[in-house]
Amino acid sequence: MQDTPMKTKGQLSIELSSLNLQLKNIEERDNLLFERNLAFSVVIMANGIIENANKALLTNLDYLKSEIVGKPLINFIIEDQRKDFLAQFERCFKGEYPSDLEVGIYAKDGSVKTILFSSTQLLFQEENNPHSILVSGVDITVRKKAEEELRKLYENSRSAEEKIEQVLGIDQRISAILELHHLIDFIIEKATEILEVQRCSLMILDVEEQELLIKGARGLDEDIIINTRIKIGESIAGLVARDGNPLLVTDIEVEPIIGRKNNFLYKSKSFLSVPIKLRDKVVGVFNASDKGPMGEDVFTQTDLKVISMIIQQAAIAIENANYYRELEHLSTIDSLTGLYNHRHFMRTLRHEVERSNRYGNPLCLLMFDVDDLKSYNDVYGHLEGDRLLKEISRAVKESLRVVDVVCRYAGDEFMIILLETSILQVKVVAEKIKQAVSSLRLKRMITLSMGIATCRKNINVHDFILKTDQALYQAKKEGKDGVCCLI
Repeated sequence: MQDTPMKTKGQLSIELSSLNLQLKNIEERDNLLFERNLAFSVVIMANGIIENANKALLTNLDYLKSEIVGKPLINFIIEDQRKDFLAQFERCFKGEYPSDLEVGIYAKDGSVKTILFSSTQLLFQEENNPHSILVSGVDITVRKKAEEELRKLYENSRSAEEKIEQVLGIDQRISAILELHHLIDFIIEKATEILEVQRCSLMILDVEEQELLIKGARGLDEDIIINTRIKIGESIAGLVARDGNPLLVTDIEVEPIIGRKNNFLYKSKSFLSVPIKLRDKVVGVFNASDKGPMGEDVFTQTDLKVISMIIQQAAIAIENANYYRELEHLSTIDSLTGLYNHRHFMRTLRHEVERSNRYGNPLCLLMFDVDDLKSYNDVYGHLEGDRLLKEISRAVKESLRVVDVVCRYAGDEFMIILLETSILQVKVVAEKIKQAVSSLRLKRMITLSMGIATCRKNINVHDFILKTDQALYQAKKEGKDGVCCLI
């Protein structure tokens, strides 16, 4: 065998230079493929520790290399995706190449970036002994956000179409309703269902008093329904009635027209208020709030369009059925008992007191309330208590003349204006009413306490009522189930 010729020093120098150039080229290639790569690159050791991370990843997530290298990668992945990522990680070390994987990574400020890891490569320390893997990916956070917004837009669009289809489907049903209070109930029911609201109300305008009264509602206390009186131009509904324009508010606390603290009774700061018009005249207002399952959703222009369509259909039905007179009448009636309400009573009493003072006609007031109504409600429930008030109202009305005016004054207090009636005649009427109520078939025997007062010359309305109230108080003081008269 011939000896290999010894290389000269010059030849060795040339080979060494060539080798250094190759190493330099390899380093530049690796730098280009890893450090200067615009895609995210991270080297992960078999134990899950980050061995290296390139500039693109560090810059995007706002970490220093010292803050991420040497740390477990799993710590930077959002909790609900860690299990899937670990499974993929284990497959990589077995030489398998799984499909693309979307992973949520925490940035330094706590925000989450969605990274699409699309390539994986095993790195070997020595043959068949995997040391680490190189994972590459791109930031798709913006794309994911756009996809989510597009999905919501599609869902909202589809939801809007479905709502409008529902509205168009009720047109024929609205026109078939022949009674106004049934129409109001139908509007409340459909608005609640289509808008998915927890609270809504339909208010009717008392033209003479220029006040809005609640005549249909969902999600409101009975006391609020009975006692709410809103002047035109006041509060939100009053502004809508005055201006005749619908109002959509997303946040009441920043709305320039209102700009006040949200009422603690409401879950949401968003609401709708829409005028009800007949022949270009506002006759009422529809209000809606607390949208969605939790009552905290925000109303949209679609919601406004939907409820405006429902209200417009209802207004046409009212006009076509010639309900305008009934609409005016409804503003004077108590919704629970069917008797006149407090406002109508006050108007009528002012008129009759003036007439009595002018012509000297006898006029009496009879005021009564239900004894121990609270205990009745406590034992049998408020629904049974409402039935009790309805039955008493019916019995009282049947015991009076057509010319007498009976109203639900407040809660369980009732007032009767008795025209051309002496004090002796009123006592007879009082006993007749007590007898009628005692004959009612209720859960238990019910009694009434009554106060009677006569209209004296030049007495004003306030003093007349106060006098009657004092008589009722005296009857209560003397043991209930009695009648007290003040002449």
